[in-house]
Amino acid sequence: MAGVTPVLTFRREQIEAMIAHALAEAPNECCGMIAAREGRVATIHRAVNAEASPYRFSIDHREQRRIEEAMDAAGETLAGFYHSHTGTPARPSPTDIRMMRAFFGPPCVHVVVGIADRERPDVRAFHIEGDGATEREYAVEGE
Repeated sequence: MAGVTPVLTFRREQIEAMIAHALAEAPNECCGMIAAREGRVATIHRAVNAEASPYRFSIDHREQRRIEEAMDAAGETLAGFYHSHTGTPARPSPTDIRMMRAFFGPPCVHVVVGIADRERPDVRAFHIEGDGATEREYAVEGE
């Protein structure tokens, strides 16, 4: 969409890191946290999916706190979360929306990495509010 301000700007290797994490954890969903500085993604933090499930994810509160402390120490802020869908499209499921809306609405961005087609992973970003998810544009430096 021309003229749309992206919600985040990634480097190509950060997108590739999320895809690699998704492929490595399949058939279970992977998950992690996204740290930023001034709208640019600074760090992708892999986390352990405490659910160990192909249908849902959660990050243990102790691990989430440890990651948040590392962000603070690095001068970064929480920009959002990512997780994978191993057999469904790269869109937040009703379960994802119920889980995330209460705690992490905008400006947090939710990135879903779809790997149903392992040869062509699909990476999409969303804001979750109320009972829905609105897709948002993101940028990749150099593209």
